[in-house]
Amino acid sequence: MNDLLIIKKKLAQAIRTLHGGGILTLTVGHVSYRLSEERIAILGHTHKIFKTLDMITEGEIIIMDLDGNTIEGKYEPPGEKYIHTEIYKKRPDIRSIVHGHPEISIAFSVAGVGIVPVYYRAGQFQREIPIMDFSGQINTKKLGQQAAESLGQSLALLLRGHGVIIVGGSIEEASVNAFALETNARIQLYASILGSPRPIRVEELGTHRPTSVWQYYIQRYDSMLKKIY
Repeated sequence: MNDLLIIKKKLAQAIRTLHGGGILTLTVGHVSYRLSEERIAILGHTHKIFKTLDMITEGEIIIMDLDGNTIEGKYEPPGEKYIHTEIYKKRPDIRSIVHGHPEISIAFSVAGVGIVPVYYRAGQFQREIPIMDFSGQINTKKLGQQAAESLGQSLALLLRGHGVIIVGGSIEEASVNAFALETNARIQLYASILGSPRPIRVEELGTHRPTSVWQYYIQRYDSMLKKIY
């Protein structure tokens, strides 16, 4: 199995798993991986074939360039391709991007309340998650640039009333960061009902590796594995 096929299979599995865990909802959302300075592997625009995200395989993963053009594969890039192209241009440290619509994180964006790290497995965020005050589709290069600027050096960005953008150094890391953000948001919401949430101090952060729990999420949420077992 060649390296590109392995990456496509990883991306497809991440999409199924994130869908099963409520990060990618309905039939929308996408995950990408930077293959090189000029090539990005990403879920193609599959809406026309009415394929749900729990059914995604490597066959729906395409390769596009940094201008958002398909260079390999039978689908067009997703409408919000500029989220990926513009963040990759601005953040050379990033190798993978998740754009999803988890409900609790969206609620924070609607309220204008930044998510802060209160959960010990969300310490990688270290600071309040910024909110981009725009709820429409990021479907132009200019909007993609604004999203990249709003993200800054953070690992996540809230889009008001729309969704989230989460980044990482690998497919596994970005995906686990997405789960950690939504879990953190849920805990912060509960804590705000009881009192005033207190962020974790930097000196209290442990040495947890974000990818160490990825296999747990796969086993729990990947629809393909559920069919096997």
